Amino acid sequence: MSDNEKEIAVASETGLDKGDVVVVPQSGPEREAIVRRLKLKLDLRLVPYLALLYLFNALDRGNIGNARLAGLEEGTHLKGNDFYNALSFFYFGYTISQIPNMFILKKVTPAVLVGVTMVLWGVCSTSMAAAKNYSQLVASRFFMGIFEAGVGPAAPIILSFFYLRHELAWRTALFYGSSTFAGAFGGLIAYGIAKNLTHDKLAPWQLLFVIEGIPTIFLGILTIFVLPNSPEKLERWFVTPEEKQVAIERSRSGHNADTSLLDKRQLLAALKDYKNFFTCMIYIGLNIPLASYTSFLPTIIKQMGYTDVKAQLMTVPPYACAIVTVFSVCWCSDRTRNRGYHVAASALVACIGYILLISSNKLGANYTGACFVAMGLYPIIPLMLSWVANNHVGHIKRAISVAMLNTFGQCFATVGTQIYKTKTAPRFYMGYGVCLAFTVVMIVFSLSLSFVLKRENARRDATHGEPKELTAEEQQEAINSGIYDNHPSFRYYI
Repeated sequence: MSDNEKEIAVASETGLDKGDVVVVPQSGPEREAIVRRLKLKLDLRLVPYLALLYLFNALDRGNIGNARLAGLEEGTHLKGNDFYNALSFFYFGYTISQIPNMFILKKVTPAVLVGVTMVLWGVCSTSMAAAKNYSQLVASRFFMGIFEAGVGPAAPIILSFFYLRHELAWRTALFYGSSTFAGAFGGLIAYGIAKNLTHDKLAPWQLLFVIEGIPTIFLGILTIFVLPNSPEKLERWFVTPEEKQVAIERSRSGHNADTSLLDKRQLLAALKDYKNFFTCMIYIGLNIPLASYTSFLPTIIKQMGYTDVKAQLMTVPPYACAIVTVFSVCWCSDRTRNRGYHVAASALVACIGYILLISSNKLGANYTGACFVAMGLYPIIPLMLSWVANNHVGHIKRAISVAMLNTFGQCFATVGTQIYKTKTAPRFYMGYGVCLAFTVVMIVFSLSLSFVLKRENARRDATHGEPKELTAEEQQEAINSGIYDNHPSFRYYI
């Protein structure tokens, strides 16, 4: 085949004009060198920037727990269950906007969706400083939930444009791992405000919302202009023509071959896929304890005997422990190309934490239990989102599956906001017991799904022989014929 014919073939496969592509080696040391350079550039630009966005996402979402110890309830005249209901309304907004955001992502660029929603949730977060009563606080939390849903679910989809299946968990961990940094920073910021910062007109809880909300707005504006949207749109100053071409080819080989804006068959296929039942059950099991942990950790630690100010500071070590497990577990998951067993093992660590919290009234055991809970829960977020992204062929089917995961998970997160009632302090038996039960749910369903997928892979091996990576043409054929990840050459991550 002549160079001209090769260029025409590559252009046809990638959907670009002949003049926009270059011929690159398909194997060998030269291609490996190009891939290494490309991944390094993406790892230094895309992943850290997404992590920074999610850090502010988690910081603004969780700062209400710190604000509670800084006088929020007194300042907004909350009574009875008002605080718990304010927490729940965030998840109501977050839940209803999941699937719509996935369709919007097909209509606008990721930079626009993420940037605009970030500006809007930053406004909502900052406006909580002006809340004078329960209604105003609830309204701010509800709309913040709607807009925050634009970042978290979109990030795994964005990463799947640039990385292959076995590269996703580690990068997703770097992204979602920033939420553990947010927990640590949130405690440090709250402690610093309480100890060192005073204002004539703003209470400490109001200062907390302002200090953490305003930077989000400016970062959202910046995001519109700097977030990479797709391999085809990588800038010339960022990558060489060869690196851009390899990025496009890698994206096509990563089950991103379809370009349809709205495919109702993929929507129905996602809704009927049995795998999504298992993954949604796992994510429900995760989000109930996770939502309660994020919102109530300062309160839980205060009930161990610390003052309000010291409790803010003591929220930092559990998140620091979680940072270590998030990165180490997800690195191991990518190396072994396994998701389910790592989910089950992480959930087991969280189980041990809740058992320590329930069974002992000693400070050391309780605080160790709180650390174990964080170490177990937080790695499961990137593991699950990577697992879902790995096991679906077709943009829309994958996006809807991720949206379903988040919708069901965040819907049940409202349960987690209601189970640590003040009347059950200081031992919180009801809250710990419910969370322990749902960590067991995660173990059962993750191991069950791993068994089912392993058996299906073995069946395909026996029927169709050794697997191979799907080409862009085979992916499009799988999508057009409606078989998606049921293609004989496709193998699931277990």
